[in-house]
Amino acid sequence: MTPIPAISVVVGMQFAQSNLVAILAALAPGLATGQVELLLCHASDDPLVVPAMPGVRVIAGEKDALIPELWRDGIVAARAPVVGLLSGHCVPSATWLDTALGLDLQKHVGYGGRIVNDPMSDRVGTAIHLLRYSSFAHFDTARTVPEIAADNAVYRRDAILGCADLLPDGFWEPSFHARFRAAGDSLALAPDLVVTHVNRYSPTAFMRQRRRHGVHFGQTRAGGAPTGRRWLMLLTSPAAFPIFAAKITTQVLRDARLKHGFWSAAPWLYLFMANWSLGESGGYAKAVFGGQR
Repeated sequence: MTPIPAISVVVGMQFAQSNLVAILAALAPGLATGQVELLLCHASDDPLVVPAMPGVRVIAGEKDALIPELWRDGIVAARAPVVGLLSGHCVPSATWLDTALGLDLQKHVGYGGRIVNDPMSDRVGTAIHLLRYSSFAHFDTARTVPEIAADNAVYRRDAILGCADLLPDGFWEPSFHARFRAAGDSLALAPDLVVTHVNRYSPTAFMRQRRRHGVHFGQTRAGGAPTGRRWLMLLTSPAAFPIFAAKITTQVLRDARLKHGFWSAAPWLYLFMANWSLGESGGYAKAVFGGQR
């Protein structure tokens, strides 16, 4: 019988084939000892070429699957009591695995790490990093927090599986985090759990991803609300873009480490935000005209 690994690392590989060699290299020591099983999850229409290595499993998801849906596929298939989640656009550091294995998952149900930007990033990659990860790029102390980014996170698997009603939709972490908090469980930041964001999305692919994520957010947020509340969300949704833009811009400009490269990346940043806002409005419209999720 194959021994149970200490951790199952689930990587949502969406248009990220070019990062695979670096991801495998970072996790190779744990794969060689059997401490780690690596589940590389991809959409069936986004082929993945993987060299033969012990402990590596490839899982093909549905056509056009989003990363939260790929994470779900990996979490369900995982064998270890602990799951590490990564996006294929986030390459773990050489010490990531040791840090992940040393986390106290009895104290906190999940830990999120730092996501730093590739120093060789172009304007598109920098814009994506600022939009998605500016809240998690630079912190130096471990602390309890309400939210972490699942693109670089470690969770107790049984806590995720305990939210069985949420899983069919995918691992959309805010919904799970809210459930964890309601159950009295906590999340924490782990500053030594570090990945580097190495973007492989084209601008077109990322804009489409933002719209699809925005639609899901809008539908989920409005789905259980009364009809009048749904209409209010839809009618006020155009205000989301300027509010979101002001929040991110203020956050970035207050951090000298994030401000570098901001001005050249800003047009892409605001374009990506606009695509999210468009998707969010579409999600509210679906909730209004299509009924509850």
